[in-house]
Amino acid sequence: MAMTVTDRPSRPWETSYNGWTWAERCSVTPIQNAMFRSGQLARPTVCTICGFSDPARINGSGYIFAHLERYDRPDELFPCCKKCHAALHARFREPERWQSLLRRCALPGSWVFTLSIDPASQWRPFADTYPDGLICLSATDQPDLFDRP
Repeated sequence: MAMTVTDRPSRPWETSYNGWTWAERCSVTPIQNAMFRSGQLARPTVCTICGFSDPARINGSGYIFAHLERYDRPDELFPCCKKCHAALHARFREPERWQSLLRRCALPGSWVFTLSIDPASQWRPFADTYPDGLICLSATDQPDLFDRP
């Protein structure tokens, strides 16, 4: 008998994020794809975390994720390369990996400096965790991340 998705243990990324369930998060993908096809939304080509871009390989190693922090706003993109996107979603389980990535390569003033690493924020509504939205801060505004050896 074949195992179905509901029979197997969930994968780490199949969890709530900013209050949206995995199913709610997945339901936005067709909406975004329709917006890309219609030209309402430009497909991202540059990572807003590290600046990586490889447009010649946009469907392969240069793929940039159309990451969302608010799944009720499918056009409010935070483009991320594969490496940064994986670290972003793993930040609750692996905060050291996330902080190391920020120290090494996050662009000054990037929106990522305001992201919570509190695991409980995965289940809280976005507005509860970020009442003022995502505010861009410079690296100097995050001393606990950047004053380490």
